[in-house]
Amino acid sequence: MSEDPSGWSLTESDPQVFTQLLKDLGVQGLQVDDLYSLDPETLETLKPIHALIFLFKWVERSSSEPESSSGVEVDPLDTGVWFANQVINNSCGTVAALNAVMNIPHQPSEFEGETISLGSELGNLREFGAGMGSQDLGHLISSSPNIREVHNSFSKSSPFSMDPNAFPEREKEDAYHFVAYLPVNGILYELDGLRRNPIMHAPVDDSVEGGWLDVARETIEQRIGTYPPGSLMFNLLAIRSTALPRIRRQLADHTTKPEQVFVLEDLRDHELEKEKRGAMENTLRRNNLLPTVFALFKALGETGLAGKAVEDARAKGKERAQRRQARGEEE
Repeated sequence: MSEDPSGWSLTESDPQVFTQLLKDLGVQGLQVDDLYSLDPETLETLKPIHALIFLFKWVERSSSEPESSSGVEVDPLDTGVWFANQVINNSCGTVAALNAVMNIPHQPSEFEGETISLGSELGNLREFGAGMGSQDLGHLISSSPNIREVHNSFSKSSPFSMDPNAFPEREKEDAYHFVAYLPVNGILYELDGLRRNPIMHAPVDDSVEGGWLDVARETIEQRIGTYPPGSLMFNLLAIRSTALPRIRRQLADHTTKPEQVFVLEDLRDHELEKEKRGAMENTLRRNNLLPTVFALFKALGETGLAGKAVEDARAKGKERAQRRQARGEEE
């Protein structure tokens, strides 16, 4: 794995990574899903949504250029917003997730699996950090061995470890950054760990259709509009209530209408498949299989079987291609 001097690895913009990250930190009752559209119909299928995490390409601006984000910076201690600065490289994904969930109120439920809670560790961190400024909260996060360990457990494996200082002239990769959007005390806030303070956008009214998500959609679309037309530099994740416990409860409810049962069963199967796939992908992320692969190739080379294995693989690949082509001709 390529080591960053900060000790924190890059975070993938993958909902299963964020879902498991929150679980490993003790958060209960929340999951993270991709959000492919901000239209009301798509948002309705994922409600209740408590926060959005927006990934965008970081473009460095000169001091004379205006910020791409609208809104007004406010003091978090005056507004009751829990807000931590990003004080260390590569931690923006975890910082954005924590800035979001730390502001989602505890929501008890009589139904199993539907209570929303921070858990003991993050609850203690929030209590310990009460009254601290944004910089201090950022250092509090970065100095937590458990948060760093959980964050790094999803890092990609690489067969090479290269010192970035050894290639000073190499073109740098594009940098991406995570920020959170959510309502706090009736106001939509943008929580960007690289900004000094939270960004206050507009009042929200959840008693009207669309609620805070309508305001968030307008704000995010305005931000996307500052990039060149057709840019594919963004990703959006929704932090929502865990779906499976609620679906199972509704399926077990004898008053659920038959036509709703079929829809709920499809949703249940989709969530189970997504959970299964996410568990497998996260397991692969957490286990570096490259040494095993290299050892296997070395053993094949030493026994003289490497050439035969390559030829067999090519022959099988050719056969599969021919079968697909034949099926296409028949259709």
